[in-house]
Amino acid sequence: MAAPSTFPRVISFGPKSHTLAFGALNGAAVALLLMRTRLNRTANRLLAALLAVVVLRLVPFILGYAGFYDTYPWLSFAPFDLPLAIGPLLWLYVSRLTRGAMPNRWAWHLAPAALNGGAYGAVFVLCTLPQKNWIAQRIVDPFVSPAVTGGALIGLAAYGWLALQSLREYQRWLDSELSNREEFRLAGLQRLLALMAGTGVVWLGFAVTDAFVRRLSYFDQFPFYVVQAGVAWVLGLLAWRDADTVYPIPSSAAVKAVADYSAPSSTAIDEQSGSKSRLAPSDASAQSGQDFRALGQQYSATIVAEGWSRDPQLSLPELARRLATNTSYLSRALNQGLGMSFNECINRMRVEAVAAELRAGSTRDLVQIGFDAGFNSKASFQRAFRLYMNTTPSAYREAHTPNRSTDRS
Repeated sequence: MAAPSTFPRVISFGPKSHTLAFGALNGAAVALLLMRTRLNRTANRLLAALLAVVVLRLVPFILGYAGFYDTYPWLSFAPFDLPLAIGPLLWLYVSRLTRGAMPNRWAWHLAPAALNGGAYGAVFVLCTLPQKNWIAQRIVDPFVSPAVTGGALIGLAAYGWLALQSLREYQRWLDSELSNREEFRLAGLQRLLALMAGTGVVWLGFAVTDAFVRRLSYFDQFPFYVVQAGVAWVLGLLAWRDADTVYPIPSSAAVKAVADYSAPSSTAIDEQSGSKSRLAPSDASAQSGQDFRALGQQYSATIVAEGWSRDPQLSLPELARRLATNTSYLSRALNQGLGMSFNECINRMRVEAVAAELRAGSTRDLVQIGFDAGFNSKASFQRAFRLYMNTTPSAYREAHTPNRSTDRS
């Protein structure tokens, strides 16, 4: 007589389990790769943790649809689901990447998730199956699960908003400090926040339905976890694509961020170095009420005359040093006096330099003209020219040289 099979027959990985596993395995693989990256180490590990939380949320359903919980009921309360960690990890990742440092007392933001996971882990390890069933029926289902779901949704909204504010603040900093700001469009971070916001909306819809319309069964929730599997897949793609992107960091965090990179970043800005060492005579008089419009025009004329806008790595502190002023007065002269950010001022000069050469009938390659004006990528050149001239460089050349063929960028 053949020995009986040791593998329970009720376990079967069908379409539901395979669908969720597809997204989960991709997310898990990317999370492991992110843990091994050399650049942006802390930020990438935070993103790996976020991916891991999303993936682990799928595990009970992958196992459940395959029949594991029916065959091995002792698996109940295994601490796979940590939804309270999603919001804080999202915010911490964006903060670390854009500020170059972790927020003060950052670990406390993960304390609720740790407490939730620890409590489930203790029940999983210490309680018998009847005790688990009693806890589930009397405590978890009526009280704990709704509270955790509500807290996770509120946390995702609140921390998502904080992450968005950090991103906007960083975008303003880039505009005010860098002339090559177009290189750092932050599209990946914007897509990440949009992805998590969309997930929150779908999650809220299912939670409201379950709480106020009708109780959703294990199988009724399958569409939501298909969405979660999709989130794991897309999040993995976004994470890996931007894993090695090194963004400039605000100077206040520069020292703390050095250890997070394998080599110093050429784009890191030290706002203080040399910028406040001395004041120009015109700035000294500004203490008693400077005409910032006149000062802005003076600075603008000097920049054009010296050709400083042609430096693709020009930054606000470097320009302040060259003008023998400080970053505060230079910013006020540009913002209040000329109504432009540093980035807009320099890129307008670059665009005008390109336009002037095209009006003069230059036959040089358009991209090379852009590079010589100070742009260091074709994409940033094209975007800036279209923004300030309302046309493309090739169309502008054609409009000013109507009697000959033109090359196109």
